[in-house]
Amino acid sequence: MRGALPRGRPSCFTGRDTSSVVSASNVEVVRRSFEAFARGDLDAFFAEHAPEIEWTTGADEPDPQTYRGPEDMRRFTVDTSDAWVNRFDGVVRFKDFIDLGDWVVVPWTATLEGRASGLAIEVYETYAVRVVEGRIVRVDEYRTTEEALRACAPG
Repeated sequence: MRGALPRGRPSCFTGRDTSSVVSASNVEVVRRSFEAFARGDLDAFFAEHAPEIEWTTGADEPDPQTYRGPEDMRRFTVDTSDAWVNRFDGVVRFKDFIDLGDWVVVPWTATLEGRASGLAIEVYETYAVRVVEGRIVRVDEYRTTEEALRACAPG
């Protein structure tokens, strides 16, 4: 079905803030947080999150999960880095920070080296990030930018 979301994934659309000042601020909140995450500065990464943060991993991952709250998010960062030798070595390249009001869509790539295998793989992923009152409250992972944009589209 064209435009369908992965099974079990809610739509990102929950209304949009049309204020360009707030919207630009949301992009900066997300940019600061995710650039900190990419370089392994987890304190700066978490500083932008609301206490009720929810992060849902890609529906196609071997063990898709939703991490809720600060303690789960700390576990998420450990889970994310355990499999890779170089996860926080500045290898993530953000392609864009797409402003959709209270949602920011963030496509990125990275070349990661498997801890067990030593093999390098190219990872392509997109985050849909919801910001409320200047804090990140939700992140949904998608494989493609188009999938994330469809999920965040009204209707």
